[in-house]
Amino acid sequence: MKNRKQKNGLLYGKYIRLVMLAIFLLPVSLSSGLYAKSEKGSNGPSEWFKVAKNTYVFRYKFHFTLFVATDKGVVAFDPLSNEAAELYVKAIRAAVPDVKLRAIVYTHWHTDHSTGAKVLRREFGNNVPIIGHENTYKTLKEEDNADVPLPTKTVTNSGLMLKDTNNPIELKYLGYAHTNSMLIAFLPKQKLVFAVDFVNHDSMGWRDLPGVDIDELILMQKRVMALDFNTITFGHGRPGGREVVVRQIAYYQALLNEAKKAVSKKLSEDQAAKSIVLNKYKNWENYDNWFTLNVRGAYRFEKEKSDKGK
Repeated sequence: MKNRKQKNGLLYGKYIRLVMLAIFLLPVSLSSGLYAKSEKGSNGPSEWFKVAKNTYVFRYKFHFTLFVATDKGVVAFDPLSNEAAELYVKAIRAAVPDVKLRAIVYTHWHTDHSTGAKVLRREFGNNVPIIGHENTYKTLKEEDNADVPLPTKTVTNSGLMLKDTNNPIELKYLGYAHTNSMLIAFLPKQKLVFAVDFVNHDSMGWRDLPGVDIDELILMQKRVMALDFNTITFGHGRPGGREVVVRQIAYYQALLNEAKKAVSKKLSEDQAAKSIVLNKYKNWENYDNWFTLNVRGAYRFEKEKSDKGK
């Protein structure tokens, strides 16, 4: 199924730029000790808040990202867009006065997350390194988008450690289910993970899961669970704990199980879409809009495996 994912990666990336992600903010309360209330307020187009020691989340509309103050300067993840980056700069400077930007990190090449580095470099220095997976570099080079500078340092599947006395950051590659370029951040001192797109906070998968190898997606989520973390922050949705990832794994496993049963019963895709209901997840974000599409994507995925005799 890996070739299927890689083949669809470019199409998915182009499509995602045409259709704005309709992921609404989750109604998660500020639980004590998890993260501090934003000075910007959660009702505006942007906000930032402290999620752990020296570690902050920045939100712009429906996208979230992370920045971390290390001894050598701030490491800023996904600048999101040029518009978002203008506010991201202000958030970084407010949270970490007299800041020096150590590096910009792209979690993957999709431009709804990787655009905006030009703004950060304009404000913090044109020589600030940009770190990304080697496949992020290859794809962005092919895309040739003037708004997205290429990584100046690439990471292989073996990952990379950004060494620091107080706040080391491990960049890890956990799989290819959401592009073959996805990096997550693991902060061992804070016991925190930053993961984008392949896991979200109690939300359906995006539409009909275009090009996604769902088996690999579940494996990636299980690999996250193997890390020693207490808090996870996302590219979409507010921070949560380990139980959020457990729920995501359970959802996709249930979705695949139902799709597999439908295929074995020789139901058509339309029949599967009408008959499969997972009531347990009806309160999740975008259930009404995307659950049936998720079923269709899972059905096609299982049908393809069945046709190949897997």
